[in-house]
Amino acid sequence: MKKKYIYTTIVTLLLSITISAQEYLYSNQNKLLGTINPSFYGFKESASIGVSYATQKMLNENNFIQNTFAFSSFYFEDYNFSIALDVNQFQISDLGFNATQANLHYIYKTQLSNFWTLNASLSLGYGNNRLDFSSLVFSDQIDVFSGNISGFSIDPVNANNGVSYFDSGVSAHLHNNQNMFFGLSFRHLNKPNISLNEGDKELKDLFMSVQAGYELDLNPINRSFLPENSYLFLYGSFSKQSTKSRISLYQEIVLNNFSFGINQHLNNFKTVNLTTLGTTASIYYNQIELGFNYSFEMDSKKLTGIPYNYFELFVVFDFSKIVRRFDIGNNSRFYTY
Repeated sequence: MKKKYIYTTIVTLLLSITISAQEYLYSNQNKLLGTINPSFYGFKESASIGVSYATQKMLNENNFIQNTFAFSSFYFEDYNFSIALDVNQFQISDLGFNATQANLHYIYKTQLSNFWTLNASLSLGYGNNRLDFSSLVFSDQIDVFSGNISGFSIDPVNANNGVSYFDSGVSAHLHNNQNMFFGLSFRHLNKPNISLNEGDKELKDLFMSVQAGYELDLNPINRSFLPENSYLFLYGSFSKQSTKSRISLYQEIVLNNFSFGINQHLNNFKTVNLTTLGTTASIYYNQIELGFNYSFEMDSKKLTGIPYNYFELFVVFDFSKIVRRFDIGNNSRFYTY
């Protein structure tokens, strides 16, 4: 059993390094604001549903990290609050690691003035991390002469193991009815124990993030060569968890029913910095927005010898657009106000 503890510790350390800061931060964050701050589920004061799928690939290798995120929200207009549910699944198939968490969010709206609104949320979650030891390869399975791998190991860790936990968080955002918002969110307030070793502790560190967004109307008097509904959206966030931090910046142009943009991300882990550059695009069709983000790390090859890239695809159905179907080409984030 001592060998089992050693192997579990090594694998757990590897997972901690691989998933970076115990959180998956979407590169489509500017499109899926609820992934970083659940209070944004109440931003448009309407119902919505969405799904996002992301892969992280090491170039020239067959190893993938996959992340699937789904959410739904509903606004109770008579009571000034929203209820949202989201589910996130993180998977590293080669290591047999799977982490799933479901969260329920309560978002309350407070009208501060004719121009400013505060949305505050309380989040409760349930998570499960599972590591399939049968997916791992140990030294006694490898034939050093032929390179073949046997399916049998005498090591006692050849079994499944997992841990379940409850989670909690709070968040809020302040927005006006024209072009600006600010947000603040905290996750893992109760610091749940996610250790795979019974009797051991590996607490999930407190995660904190601040966000800000600004939208500029590029054709306010309809005299430009640009389409009538043209906007520049600038968004940024800063996230920190223990010794790890991330700065994300987005610049996006919306032209009627099409948007495109670029994004930059600076990841810091102690003394190591990783810079990620990306491009994004989406199309709007009635109530549906379909988009993608492709990004790559600039410095990872220097650090590890292996370059990484990321691809994310998302689709969102916005019920608020059913109400304003007469002007479906206006895809300003603040149009409903």
